[in-house]
Amino acid sequence: MISDTRYLYDEIHHAGVDFSDEREVAAYDSYMQKLRNIGKEVDRIVQSAQVDQSDVILDIGTGTGEIPIGLSAWCKQVLAIDVSAAMINYAKQKADKQGKRSIEFLQAGFLTFRFDAETFDVVVSQMAMHHLPDFWKYIALKRIHAVLKPEGRFFLHDVVLPGTVPNYDQFFHDAVSKIEAVAGDKVARDAEKSFRDEYATLDWAMESLLKKAGFHILQQEFSAPFIGTYLCKKASAEIRSI
Repeated sequence: MISDTRYLYDEIHHAGVDFSDEREVAAYDSYMQKLRNIGKEVDRIVQSAQVDQSDVILDIGTGTGEIPIGLSAWCKQVLAIDVSAAMINYAKQKADKQGKRSIEFLQAGFLTFRFDAETFDVVVSQMAMHHLPDFWKYIALKRIHAVLKPEGRFFLHDVVLPGTVPNYDQFFHDAVSKIEAVAGDKVARDAEKSFRDEYATLDWAMESLLKKAGFHILQQEFSAPFIGTYLCKKASAEIRSI
């Protein structure tokens, strides 16, 4: 773990688009509502991680709060964190308007959250960890492992690249072209920026990071074809030693 702030990666500086303006956050929220099927995403998390009414869930990189708002109907409590204060304020206002009282919103990131060990039954992270280079992904995964209860589940959905591509120029070109055909120019340009400036991890590296951090991978699935979804369990000492 890294506790000395002199060496700590600046998650806010490297988080991508600056959402310090709440008007930008509102515009982003409206745009994402059209682009995503939030209900389907929540159902997938609930079914995959076997969420139940006694669970306490941590959502990392919560954005405008749609995932914790959806999950709150299925569990005891959700703690939702994001490095953007504007995102957190917007998400909290949205949840308050909907009368969602079992969600707590906090400004924090993968590397700066402060929770007691073995606090959560489930940790969820969607499309946020690719803002971290692989070393810092490993640190983040170790921190997530520490705050999960024994046998706790970790649901990760993020940018993961296949490691068997013979020509990545062609791979990126084809991926962006397909995105543009389905979702339009803006999303395609965002994808270009993500491939260029952010920190997608190769599939074999992500699997290694998860296992080295102490997780047992229960399920893995790839789509888009650069999106990986992993359901992991906090491994026992016996499993980790294999």
